[in-house]
Amino acid sequence: MELRVATTATDIGQASVIKGLLESAASRPRLSGGVGDVFPDTVTMGAIDILVHEDDLAAACEVLAQIEDNDVDFDEEE
Repeated sequence: MELRVATTATDIGQASVIKGLLESAASRPRLSGGVGDVFPDTVTMGAIDILVHEDDLAAACEVLAQIEDNDVDFDEEE
């Protein structure tokens, strides 16, 4: 099954949150990009693609639309 880019995150924190949200929707996301491949506990710089299997793409897009509709701000500090 081929992987497709569902969205792109600006940092590993944002990518991890989005990945978790997609996993909760039964998608099987993968992270790719930054400096080299994305591995746990590493600092990456640059854009990180969140990839999903093409049969999960529609569901992933729905989750991403809900995030956007709710104005989730990943850069907001509490």
